[in-house]
Amino acid sequence: MAFVELLSPAGGWDCLKAAVSEGADAVYFGVGKYNARLRAENFRVDELGAVVGYCHDRGVKTHLALNTLVKNSELSDYFKLVERAYAENADAVILQEVSFARDLKKAFPDMEFHASTQASIFNSYFQSLLAGFDRVILPREFTLKQVKEFTEKTRIPVEVFVQGALCFSISGQCLFSSFLFGRSGNRGSCAQPCRKRYGSRFQLSTRDLCVAREVALIIAAGVTSLKIEGRMRSYGYVGAATALYRHAIDDGVFDEDAFTDMEIAFSRSYTPGALLKEFDVVTPKASSKRGVLVGVVGSGGLVRLRTEVRIGDGVGVATKHGRHGDTVKSIVYKGRKVQKALAGRTVKLSLNAGEGDILTLTSAVQRRSKSKPRKTKPIRFDRTPKKYTPPKSRSNHLAGEVLLVKAYSLSDARKSADLGVSRIYYNLFAPDYPGGAIGAFIPRCLSQWSAEAALGIVEAKNPVSVLCGDLGVASSLSGREVYLDVSCNAFNDVDVTYFNNRGMIPVISPELSLKEIADFKDKRFAVYAHGRIPLMTTRYALKENMLKDEAGYVFPVRNEHEHKQILNSIPLGLFDKILALRKNKVRKFLIDVTDGDTTIIQTYQQILKGEKTKKPAEYTMGAYKKGVT
Repeated sequence: MAFVELLSPAGGWDCLKAAVSEGADAVYFGVGKYNARLRAENFRVDELGAVVGYCHDRGVKTHLALNTLVKNSELSDYFKLVERAYAENADAVILQEVSFARDLKKAFPDMEFHASTQASIFNSYFQSLLAGFDRVILPREFTLKQVKEFTEKTRIPVEVFVQGALCFSISGQCLFSSFLFGRSGNRGSCAQPCRKRYGSRFQLSTRDLCVAREVALIIAAGVTSLKIEGRMRSYGYVGAATALYRHAIDDGVFDEDAFTDMEIAFSRSYTPGALLKEFDVVTPKASSKRGVLVGVVGSGGLVRLRTEVRIGDGVGVATKHGRHGDTVKSIVYKGRKVQKALAGRTVKLSLNAGEGDILTLTSAVQRRSKSKPRKTKPIRFDRTPKKYTPPKSRSNHLAGEVLLVKAYSLSDARKSADLGVSRIYYNLFAPDYPGGAIGAFIPRCLSQWSAEAALGIVEAKNPVSVLCGDLGVASSLSGREVYLDVSCNAFNDVDVTYFNNRGMIPVISPELSLKEIADFKDKRFAVYAHGRIPLMTTRYALKENMLKDEAGYVFPVRNEHEHKQILNSIPLGLFDKILALRKNKVRKFLIDVTDGDTTIIQTYQQILKGEKTKKPAEYTMGAYKKGVT
């Protein structure tokens, strides 16, 4: 069997040591900011050398996560951190920004760069944009068949998640936390609105991924690295999860003891997820840690154990009136006090619990699984520090003022044309999409099959312009006018210049403030001016046509080709704020006619003519007001 890397999370020193001691081949971690888990303990920048040294002495590789979107004001600091990673001998850097990779690889050829799952790389058409990347971390929504197809078509080494938390939204496509709390999941500050109640249930709260029983199948798909998620979890969880997958890789066995240790440390119950074609991944009754089922208290306080229990173990007690915790003070088995009792035995536990109460194991005084020693050779190399000069952005702007309109019916598209709009986009997968003067809107995150189909339709229908949500497909539309939808996450001057140099004009990220947008040097982009912005794009099962949160806000749900999208509760609207952007040489604005009201187009036409208009009662400025953290 070909070597496959086991990659474990390290949120801090305790987790790092647990991962290394249990047999990780590599660890990934963050230092300071610019990593997608800012709420983890993380390491200080001045600890980077010590982290790499500790791992290399024990034959373990180090992957530094710098996988967030970067503002213009942060670029200098960000690239200095890449320089520091190189100087401290880190093996790899994980990037979300596709535009950074090629030039960074030229500057640091003997350090690897990995494309984060946040980059939403869904098909092989991304390949022309992946120059500089040594590895792609594939979306959690890929099936095993898609994993194999991607590796065969691109020949790029791939990494897949095999364990840990799932996001209900496709990674890199979630604005829920940004719009509700000003905290960006794309910048590591997610407030986890998916773990909250909608209606009476946790409709977006997913189970954890676990495919430890299917490791052989995943390796056979051509995977280079198996990744465990968990930089915000305990060292006990990291150690147990690493041990579980170490045994699965080396011995081809499922270690029940390690699995139980992992469940005790943290469990939301498990799913094999999209890898094995399971897309109904939500646990609607709860969103927090559950523990391992011990059993139900029966007559006389007797419990038939579902798992091993020891004196001192922590137990959660679920009663008719609520839930509380306790510690096992004594165990009586067949009239004798014992220190521990195995699964299958009927015992009496000294606990604050009564008949009918459900017991779960939430902490353990001793681990079940045993570590197995591994022989590894230290990693030895010493790089000479280098300076990186990022590409300079020149002052650029697009000539000519244009309103771009995205319509959701052919009728609305034609009404927009009657209003004098020259760039109108309608979903090219719609059965009545006409092509020609009606531009093509191409949805985001397309599978290989859909990407191929989209390119075929564009060729056949020959639209005057394309608004594309899938960056891979967009890169294959040479010779056409192409705008990139907000899903492509253009966040700084480097992104804008990179995309324009490849014939693509981005709609700038709506997570930036108006001031941050006005301060761009390269203004060859459009701005999302109006519409119900998609807050989540998901491939997982979502049966409702709307969600209602605890504050009473209603979020519509719509189908968009292969995905479902949760839309913002009220429209985003810039209205007269676009005049300030126009003064700063921003010339193009996108209006998303989500609600089918084309009169909003006239409102913006009047604003651009300097005429006074009336704003609707309900709208939001979203992140345009203050930006996001």
